Amino acid sequence: MRQPALILAATAMLFSSSVYAIDIGLTLSEESEYTTNSGLTERDEVEEWIHSPGANLQVSHDGPALVLNVDYNYRRRIYQQDLFDDDNEAAGSANLVWSVLPERLDFTVNHTRTQSAIQSINAITPNNRQETINTTAGPLVRFNPRGQDEIQFEYLWGDRSSEDTDTDATTHNFSARYQLAMSPTNSLTLEAINNQVQYENRFIPDLDTLVGQLTWARNLSNVTYSLTGGYNRTERTNSRDDVDGFIFDVQVNWQARSTTTLTLTAARDIRDQSENLSSGTFADELDFSVNSNLGEVFTNERAGLAINQRLGGRTTLDLSVSYDEEDYEDIGRDTQTLAIRLGLNRRLTQQLSLTLGLSADTQEFDDQNDEIDTLRGDLFVDWALGRRTNVGIGVRYEERSSDSNLNGREYDEWVGMIRISYDAIATN
Repeated sequence: MRQPALILAATAMLFSSSVYAIDIGLTLSEESEYTTNSGLTERDEVEEWIHSPGANLQVSHDGPALVLNVDYNYRRRIYQQDLFDDDNEAAGSANLVWSVLPERLDFTVNHTRTQSAIQSINAITPNNRQETINTTAGPLVRFNPRGQDEIQFEYLWGDRSSEDTDTDATTHNFSARYQLAMSPTNSLTLEAINNQVQYENRFIPDLDTLVGQLTWARNLSNVTYSLTGGYNRTERTNSRDDVDGFIFDVQVNWQARSTTTLTLTAARDIRDQSENLSSGTFADELDFSVNSNLGEVFTNERAGLAINQRLGGRTTLDLSVSYDEEDYEDIGRDTQTLAIRLGLNRRLTQQLSLTLGLSADTQEFDDQNDEIDTLRGDLFVDWALGRRTNVGIGVRYEERSSDSNLNGREYDEWVGMIRISYDAIATN
């Protein structure tokens, strides 16, 4: 938590006036869950209670010179049967944008802590989970050559670190872009990017990537979309072959009706780490687990469709389908993942709400000759006791099957839980 603390300290020093008030929220919680299979194994299942006292810190400020958003979660996991050692988990994100010279010079800092699987082919137990930490910081310089057009130069220094695996790296990202304001609703951006990744592990090749791309963005009253196309060339050390290819990114958000929103995404990129490793969440909150022990280049193709539907004034339905493929250049870890999510939130009364979640994932591990299917369902009821206290109870079932039938890759588990939270500080 060192970097977020430094961000908050710097903010307090620079903007001590009450005009620059900071909204702070601190929620304390205790969650106890009873699981029928703590080790997530097919055989020798262990039943136990797991207690997780924790806290959530949220900080926000939106001023003329500074924008700050912090959202961090911490929990201590205590295992009744000592099958695993008690551990601490932290996940979240912090973002700071300081306008040093208005509309000319900005300075940004981003920080995330993500809980992720070390190897996604195995069950995500404490022995197969680690924290991945990403930090970037740097200036953005802007000029207006004519009208609403803008020229930008940006440099971001980055640091990547993993809790257990030897995949730490330092990154340098240089970007130059010209934004052409074609109309109030249309813009065209030409961008050149140089991204350098320097791994501490000498067996992982360093990367020097050059990207040229063009983006067309359109913002209408009921639909926004951006279309990006370009070319990526990545050079590698350690006598590894260079990798190159065309890349694209499509983002569409359509307000089809006042109660219906559709989001469409599709992309192809050349990467060395999954984008989910910088999502700032716990492992069990990720759409699907990712490998965090790799620093190898792969071609990533992904697509998704999400629908948000309000049913009356009290019910919200979320449905999403996503596909993600990682095609590695040199190692046998190719993976294809198809995920389907269904979520239902229903406010029963002013104080009582119900959440239902269903999901189905299929992961194909081509080079490891295995296909893993995961089904999950959870039901949670939340009760607001006054303005600051909430009590919730829930149940979850998860089943994982594997073609290889290897222990450690398939299991089934029932979980019952109770959660109590208290808003200790709420200034917003």
